Parts: sequence; C-alpha cells; structure tokens
Amino acid sequence: MAEGAKTDRVVRILMVEDDSHIGRIIELSLSVLGMPYEFASALSAEEGLEYWQNEPFDLLLTDYNLRGMNGLKLITHLKEQGVTVPMVLITAYDTPQLAREAQQVGVDAYIPKPFFVDDMIEHIRRLLPTSERAINDTNSA
Repeated sequence: MAEGAKTDRVVRILMVEDDSHIGRIIELSLSVLGMPYEFASALSAEEGLEYWQNEPFDLLLTDYNLRGMNGLKLITHLKEQGVTVPMVLITAYDTPQLAREAQQVGVDAYIPKPFFVDDMIEHIRRLLPTSERAINDTNSA
C-alpha cells in the first residue's frame, strides 16, 4: 500500500454462484468480516466477467460448477488477463484431480462443499488486507 493511502478503503468482492440461495448465505455471512466491503453477485462466469470488465474487484469467490464456463476456467481467464487478486474456488465436486488443477492454476483457496461458513470467512480474512496490515504496510513505506 502506498504511503498516505486510506486504510478504510472499501473492499470489492465478486461472488459467482448459480445457486442464488447459496450466494445469499455467503453474502450474509460476509457481514462478520470486520472491514468495509461492497458485494456483487453473478449467476454465471460470463456475467461475472462482464461485472469485472466494468470495474475490477479485490476478491473473487466462485463456484466450480456453473452453467456455461466453469469456475476454474473463469479463474484461468482472469489470470491470463493479468488479474492478480485473491481467487477462491468453492466446489461440491471435490476430487484430487480438481484440487491439483486448482493448485496449478493458482487458486488462492480451495473450499470443498459442504463447508462451515466460519472456515470460509477465515480464508477470506487471510486473503484480504486488514486495516492493521494496511497500517503496517503504510508505516513501513
């Protein structure tokens, strides 16, 4: 973070999940993050890419099994465009092969379903800069 940067910057989170009920549960659970954030939800990878083109996000949460392009292909596509923000893949199709593919692509967190919401929140907290980390980064600049 650059010197003098604001530490209360709003974090932008994009959730790509074709099950609106799961997306809503995840959206509601983010209220315990302890940092200001904006949340956007897309029902497909293609819709998520449209959102991303309009204004990039600080974190991507995506399901693996989506209509059209799957979540792993979405992550690959964004990384090929030079996107470097943390990306989380959530899947009910947990296999050793998918876990390896996710690792090879550079997924920052791989979360198999079913999962505890608290565990997902902890993954997100580790991936996003906290105000304390931002203050330390500013002080060391």
